[in-house]
Amino acid sequence: MSAVTASLPTSTRATGLGSLASRLTRARLATRQGEGVLYLSSVAAFALSSALALTVAGGTWMFYNRWRNPTGLHAELLAADPSFETMLSMYFMLAMIACALLVSSMVGLASGAAVLGARGRDRRLAVLRLVGLSSADVTRMSLIDTAIQAVVGIAVGLVVYLVTLPAWGFLTMQAMPVAPGEMLLPWWLALSVGAATFATGMVAAWWGLRQVRISPLGVSRRSVGPALRAWRVVAFVALLIVFAVASQVLHFGSGVVPLLVFAAIMVVVIQGFNLFAAWLLQLIARSLAHLPSATGMWAARRVQADARTTWRRVSGLGLLSLIGSYIAVMPLSLNAGDDPTQQSFASAAQWDFTKGAIITLGVGFALTAMSIFIAQASAILERSEQTLALANMGASARFLTRVTWWETLAPLVLAIVLGAGLGLVLSFPLAQAASRQGLELWTGLPVMGIVLLAGIGLAIAALAACGPLQARVLATHERHND
Repeated sequence: MSAVTASLPTSTRATGLGSLASRLTRARLATRQGEGVLYLSSVAAFALSSALALTVAGGTWMFYNRWRNPTGLHAELLAADPSFETMLSMYFMLAMIACALLVSSMVGLASGAAVLGARGRDRRLAVLRLVGLSSADVTRMSLIDTAIQAVVGIAVGLVVYLVTLPAWGFLTMQAMPVAPGEMLLPWWLALSVGAATFATGMVAAWWGLRQVRISPLGVSRRSVGPALRAWRVVAFVALLIVFAVASQVLHFGSGVVPLLVFAAIMVVVIQGFNLFAAWLLQLIARSLAHLPSATGMWAARRVQADARTTWRRVSGLGLLSLIGSYIAVMPLSLNAGDDPTQQSFASAAQWDFTKGAIITLGVGFALTAMSIFIAQASAILERSEQTLALANMGASARFLTRVTWWETLAPLVLAIVLGAGLGLVLSFPLAQAASRQGLELWTGLPVMGIVLLAGIGLAIAALAACGPLQARVLATHERHND
């Protein structure tokens, strides 16, 4: 025994991990246990996230160039009235706000795609430890696998972004048609967007692997984080105070830097909102875990056990609700005053803000639908052993389905309410600034209704799409010889 032990290397690094990762990837795609579906879903999520990020960044780049380098009608209007620059800067400001509102969903989708491929691999990772790979080797190989998914997805997203550029030529903004070349990002900015998506996925994958500990004997243990603490509430309130102060101090018409700072603060506030909402969700689930109903009790205990993951699944709809309430008090019509030139511009651009709102919500809907699907699909596979144990104890398929739906739909209600409230708070400073610039405010309750109905419909569709995957999990492990 000692001779065998002495012959084993103790500190050498395994080679050929890339080749082994590619072989395991082919095996995953060939399996009938849902691994292939998850792998392709992860690639599709990276592709969608990168394509939409490039498109949104391209639109913002277009508004920036039209503001800083006006041509055609804009140059004529600016020559006739220098104050028209304020109108062009307002478009760029709203585009930056749209980016800030969507960043959280894009980052969440990219993170979910990476975690979808990085977690739920306990058995495969355990086998790799048993054949001699170290913990560091297993982590590197898993990161290589995630990197392949991210690179392929980002490349597909870049192609989708370039292919769809001509379609934007049918859109008119600021009384001028959108030229596809205007939305074409410079190489350095496109590379930055792709690098940010890739980095987000890799960090999320690395963090997901940290939650799993596998011994050299192949015994896996998933670490459960501690309960969420009340410091999240304090941090969120502090961020709201910072946002209120910044909205009063920053001068939005004085240049690009105040707009970038304001957008960055909004991104941070939204992240703080996610911290607070996860804590509140855990608190509510803890109180509901004593319900007499078996379905409600089990769903509440699942949420309480991992409130962060549960909130991550529904945070996209909360963000959509935030966007909807934000748009409800935003300026969706122009007030040009008595100047004939600006009246002509206002007449041609009267639907611009409505178009922008629809595009923003459309991007948010696409991100949310994919995010809910991959999060729920990942949860089904990660809980496959628990699901089988419950089935062996006599739990019916209908009971398991009801628990899954309650576990997702109940937090959705909380996400909608909290998101709508935060959207109204965040919109107040910019609504005041828009009013001072001569823009008429609009109360868009119908938009809020559409957001809520469409978001709930997306959640229901995503849950329904995951139904066959859970049925496959139960069928795959069924003992046909009984």
